[in-house]
Amino acid sequence: MLEFNKYFILFFEGINIFMMLYFFIQYIILQKKEFLFYGLYLLVLALYYLIALPDFFFTIEANRTETIFRFDLFKRPLQFMSSVFYSLFVMYYLRLKKTSQKLNSFLIILIWFYGACAFMCLLGNLFRINYDSIYYLLSLLLFPIQIIIVVALFRTRIKYSKFVIWGTLFVLIGSTYTLMLSIYLSKVYTEKYAQTDYSYLPVQVSILVDIILFSIALQRKIADVEKHLMNSAIQRQKAITLERERIIADLHDDVGGGLSSIRMMSDLMLNVPENAAENKTSVFAQKISTTAKDIAQSMHTIIWSLNTENDTIENFVEYIRQHGVFFFENTKIKFNFNTTPALFNGISLTGIQRKNLFLVAKEAFHNILKHSGADYVMVRIFLEEGHLMLFIEDNGTGIITQNQFGNGLKNMQKRINEIQGQISFSTQNGTTIKIDLPL
Repeated sequence: MLEFNKYFILFFEGINIFMMLYFFIQYIILQKKEFLFYGLYLLVLALYYLIALPDFFFTIEANRTETIFRFDLFKRPLQFMSSVFYSLFVMYYLRLKKTSQKLNSFLIILIWFYGACAFMCLLGNLFRINYDSIYYLLSLLLFPIQIIIVVALFRTRIKYSKFVIWGTLFVLIGSTYTLMLSIYLSKVYTEKYAQTDYSYLPVQVSILVDIILFSIALQRKIADVEKHLMNSAIQRQKAITLERERIIADLHDDVGGGLSSIRMMSDLMLNVPENAAENKTSVFAQKISTTAKDIAQSMHTIIWSLNTENDTIENFVEYIRQHGVFFFENTKIKFNFNTTPALFNGISLTGIQRKNLFLVAKEAFHNILKHSGADYVMVRIFLEEGHLMLFIEDNGTGIITQNQFGNGLKNMQKRINEIQGQISFSTQNGTTIKIDLPL
């Protein structure tokens, strides 16, 4: 049994130092504070057992000499410091500041208490004050408090917390058993280190279990992160594919259709008889010019929607305003625009959101100019409880009741549905188009 204890102590200390280096390396690579604090926790434990077992590691005589006293100076302070670093590890690994602020605040208070206990133990050792009874009583009183913390962690149901909870529970049981055994042996044996070959065995076993559980938790977390990254990559690839298909469809519908119309009208112009009226040729030329302008506008819109530098709401608002000013220029309709750009504060829209919102506004402008008989248009854009609100209002005859939207109404509804928004139409002293897009 004696030889087993000696081998186990060496095994435990070796595992402790190896895992300490491993978590320090993890911290250097990942810059995660939980790895730093767990590495510091294992470092303090390694130092603690070197100091707690001087007769084993340094072949010092098991009697009360000045050499033994110098080791005893840091034994209990290191024990409390291990609790400090373990508590910090739990706080950062489980992100208690975000997931459970009350428990996080309680652990901060407990950390300060552990630090104060470490300092008081160091002072007591320096002045050779016998505080064994107070130390044992305090350690026993801390046990139910630590159990309450474990129960609170159970109730939070934080992801990966079960590994930390069971590891903490094992350490609490092992350290309490070792404490009770130390109290008993201190009463039975007169020599200070007569019990060291086996009294630390329970807590060392529990610490090894805790290291194993945390290592499993770490690997599980890394595996989940890798799985998440793979899924994100797949989703990005799907998004790229959908974006390509959307661009192809836009080019086919807007540009391809327009070019086909230009080609058809050009052929008709070539086939116009020489004795035909000149106004027939000019009609074709006017249509070709209008179609070419539409193609240019469509190409500009596609390029604008693909440029990520235009993803802010401020850019979208300015694009709508400029188009409205240009569109209603040289018409009887007075164009008005009302918004407060400062309220948007750099909020972004996706390319498809910007493009669909613009095309809906463009369709609305077209119908107002062509069918409404209005002489006044107001566009209002603002934010309301995380929603982008777009209103287009005119004082015309009410184009909805006249049923003059045709397929344009269906296209507008389809485009807004595509970006998970809502669109509604009302006719009262004109027409009001309301678009509600959750951000």
